[in-house]
Parts: sequence; C-alpha cells; structure tokens
Amino acid sequence: MAFSLRHPSSLLVFIALLGFLSLFRPCACSSRNFLNTSAVVLGTSPAEATWYGNAHGAGSEGNVSNIPVLLATAPFSSTTAAGGPLLYKSGKGCGACYQVSCTSNAACPGGPCASGAVHFDLSGSAFGAMSKPGQEDTLRAAGAIQVQYSTLPCSYPGVNVAFKVDAGSNANYRAVLIIN
Repeated sequence: MAFSLRHPSSLLVFIALLGFLSLFRPCACSSRNFLNTSAVVLGTSPAEATWYGNAHGAGSEGNVSNIPVLLATAPFSSTTAAGGPLLYKSGKGCGACYQVSCTSNAACPGGPCASGAVHFDLSGSAFGAMSKPGQEDTLRAAGAIQVQYSTLPCSYPGVNVAFKVDAGSNANYRAVLIIN
C-alpha cells in the first residue's frame, strides 16, 4: 500500500519515522496512545516546509543499514518527513499523520499563505509531490516554502505494522522505522 494524493496539491505525509524525529530530540514514543492520532483538526494551519536528501529520494540517504531501501517501498514510498519541535511535542507527536499542501510558490497549485512556527522537513520525493505536474524540480529549487497542513487520522487498512530499530542507534541518535 502506498501513500496517495487526495488532490494534486495535497500530500499525505506520515510522520511516524521516529528516527527522523530524533533529529530534534530522542523520540520517546513507547506508549501505544502516542503511535496514532485520531484527532482531526478541521481546516488547515500555516507552516514552513524544507526538504533534504536526494531530490527523488526518501530523505535518509546516509549509511543507516537498509532503512533508505525500506523507506522507498510502500507504505512510505519515499514520502517521509521530520517534524520540528512544535509537531514533535517532546515525543507525544510521534506517529501523527498530516496532509501538507504547497501554496506559496509558482510551482504550487494554491495561493499564498501566512508563515508559521511549525516546520516540516520533507524527503525530496515528498516535497516534489506537492508541485504541479512537471514542476517538481522548480519547487525543490525554492528551498523553504510556506505550506498549509492539517492533522488526519492514520489509516492503513490491511497493513500489519512492525518496528525496526537500526543497529547504529545510540543515546543521541535513534533510527526506528515503522514497516508493514
């Protein structure tokens, strides 16, 4: 099962990659209550988005065993992200799902929006998927852009979930991949 675009201008970004969230602080998402969110925020909120890794990659391209290979397959399909401190919520935000829409660039299908303190650091693939068809590289060239986001319930019917902790994890860096 792969991520799907509900609209050409929107992308469902799964923020359950605890390893990426540990870029901001080590993730402490051990409670089952924190692994999925069922709250839906009506409307959208402003945020900023940047991207990292290869332009068409899954974000984590380093020497983290086979995590880049796993990120490139369903359900992630290279559309991954790391959330800044306001999304991370000291670990309580781990496992949340978001719909992120590009609005502030000519390569985006939407109009302008206000800047906010919330930040998404998307994989190159996820960042490009927010653009108009054929404008992926133009959007990535913009670097930091304004986006709108909303919290969505996480739903992967028929998908069994497993956790893989990378052998290179330590007290300062934790790479955990949620896979099916």
